[in-house]
Amino acid sequence: MKIRTITTGIPLPFSPYQLQRAAKFNTACQTYFEANGYEVQTTRVSCQIWDEKREIDTILRLESEAQALGIEFLNLGTILPGKRYTETHLAHIADVIVQSETLFATVTLTTPSGDVASDIAESVARIIRQIAHQTDAGYGNLRFAALMNCPPNTPFFPAAYWHDTRTNFGIGWQAADLVQHAFTDAPNLDTALRNLKTVMETEGKKIVALAETLAQEWGIRFVGIDVSPAPMGDESIAYAMEQQLPGYFGQRGTLRVAAGLTQTLKSLDLPLCGYSGLMLPVLEDVGLGARSEAGYFNLDSLLLYSTVCGTGLDTIPIPGDASISQIAAILTDVATLSIRLSKPLSVRLFPVPGCDADCLTEFDSPYLTNTTVMEI
Repeated sequence: MKIRTITTGIPLPFSPYQLQRAAKFNTACQTYFEANGYEVQTTRVSCQIWDEKREIDTILRLESEAQALGIEFLNLGTILPGKRYTETHLAHIADVIVQSETLFATVTLTTPSGDVASDIAESVARIIRQIAHQTDAGYGNLRFAALMNCPPNTPFFPAAYWHDTRTNFGIGWQAADLVQHAFTDAPNLDTALRNLKTVMETEGKKIVALAETLAQEWGIRFVGIDVSPAPMGDESIAYAMEQQLPGYFGQRGTLRVAAGLTQTLKSLDLPLCGYSGLMLPVLEDVGLGARSEAGYFNLDSLLLYSTVCGTGLDTIPIPGDASISQIAAILTDVATLSIRLSKPLSVRLFPVPGCDADCLTEFDSPYLTNTTVMEI
């Protein structure tokens, strides 16, 4: 079991002191967890979109300042609808993503009153298209997402954004291997889920104890673990789920396993944060990519699974010529689902320039697999 990320949240990235302290804390966390037998894949810093104007050059300087401190992933946070500078930030965000390599950002498409922020949905769709056509193969959309009812202080990117009274930190684990272990050779799904609960609580309590020691030493609040089993490389959530399916991921029975998994994650006796639900990132999971290419599921299937999962539509390759109105319609569909079900969802779409539906992607990245572009 690996730790995918230790994410420190700070109020203001433009403060040299806050950035420096976050960098030192992340280094201390990584050293401490690795000394206790855990591989830490990344450490990250998140903040909140500021309620004032900033020039693009000022924002981009953050990247070099963060990198000088050893911060490889910096999330600018989420742009909220209806704020004084919402339109200004929306006008800048695509250029920030295009002109940087390690900066992340999001836009929230739901309002506190429970409505879809439809007035900015097309702006978000336009941002997605601009990033797609101004970065290599549209790869920049790895660092941008639309959020719906997502809570603050989640450790996973790009959804992470800070909202607290002080600096805090959270942990996101990988844990797809824990699902594989619990599901393999279990005689039925109920037994598999009981196995999973036991193994995750056992592992989680060890991590929490270490995190709380660090929190006390540094005076930085620990917000919890996002227990979503994040896939990477050969550790596929699709292949793990197939241990309790009669066939392949996407075929009959998938919804039940997805619902059972998420329900079990929500029930863990651990301090939870973030999504803490099933993630299905198509371009980040070898098994999901293979099953998508074989035609076992589509965009509508993923929308169905979103009703019982944790994240929504994540890393979905779509045709490069998808229009702004088509992309906006996908965004508002997911936002509507999020509102009706009162649950956090997000959307990360990858329009692939030059590719139609059924075209095979050609990403050259350690973070992405390749699969066929989905029809929308």
